[in-house]
Amino acid sequence: MKRALILIAIAACSGGESTTTDEPVAITPSKDAVTKTAENGPVKATVRVWPAKPTLGESIYLRLEIEAPAGVSVDAPFQEAGDQRLGRFRVVGFVRSAKPGVQEQTYTLEAPSSGRHRIPPLRLEMIDSRPSAGAQSRKPQEILTEEVPLEIAPVPAEQATKQLQPALGELDPDVGKTSWVFIFGMASLALVLVSGSILVVRALRARRRIEKQRSAYEDAVAQLRVLEDRGAPDATGADAWFVELSSIVRRYLEQRYEIRAPELTTEEFLLVATARPELTTEHRGLLTSFLERCDRVKFAGYRPDAEESIATLAAARGFVEDTRLREDLPMAVAA
Repeated sequence: MKRALILIAIAACSGGESTTTDEPVAITPSKDAVTKTAENGPVKATVRVWPAKPTLGESIYLRLEIEAPAGVSVDAPFQEAGDQRLGRFRVVGFVRSAKPGVQEQTYTLEAPSSGRHRIPPLRLEMIDSRPSAGAQSRKPQEILTEEVPLEIAPVPAEQATKQLQPALGELDPDVGKTSWVFIFGMASLALVLVSGSILVVRALRARRRIEKQRSAYEDAVAQLRVLEDRGAPDATGADAWFVELSSIVRRYLEQRYEIRAPELTTEEFLLVATARPELTTEHRGLLTSFLERCDRVKFAGYRPDAEESIATLAAARGFVEDTRLREDLPMAVAA
């Protein structure tokens, strides 16, 4: 009887999937917090991670502090709690705040396993619009923070045993009063309920994921249409025009293929995106050529004419059309 009741407890504890929501982080960084600072002109980005030596199952906090004077705008990544990730770490909470000259973003992270891990760099983009800044400073500039290595310690065996002992002890008083038939029936009912709940949760998540992938196409097409209606850029507006064009395609890929990589450079992003098995060789080549052309304008000072700019936009639209999700929703959810 005791073994049967233990099986019921294990099934009830391990069968479901928990969900988390954003939670306020009231604590302040510990004294031993790992700190990494990156600067570009007037902007200073500081990443703090604590505790410095976490144990598996313990909450890990990452705080991004961005210091920028008035007139300097910084576009910082935003992670929502749920299935989002920073590298291999799952984001289970997110809070942001702002005061004059300083932005703060605090993430609550969950480690996937013990051992050596790293929190990847975060990619920011700043534009200096102050009157004293030169024309070059008014162009979007990238800021990349340093990665943060972490060693996650495993949970000690004696601690895990102590956590299980109270639950097992509470079952003992009723064991002699319960028949095997009742225990077997309750165990079967618990397993059926847990299995059904898991299937429902997975189906709902699959539906939300597919709807997000479909909306990625609709959003990208609408944004490309707006950019096309503005017409081809002149030499002074080419940087901003091509930055926006490449951002539309990157956001589409992130949502369409569930790539969460705002912190990656173009080269790193291409390695991740072109590794998707759904993309054909032709699509990989088209994407590589497109992003490299945008980078030539953004970083190498290349100035295409109006015809080449519109052709680049048309290539982006063709890529989005060719790679859109085309399955019916019920079939995709079932798959």
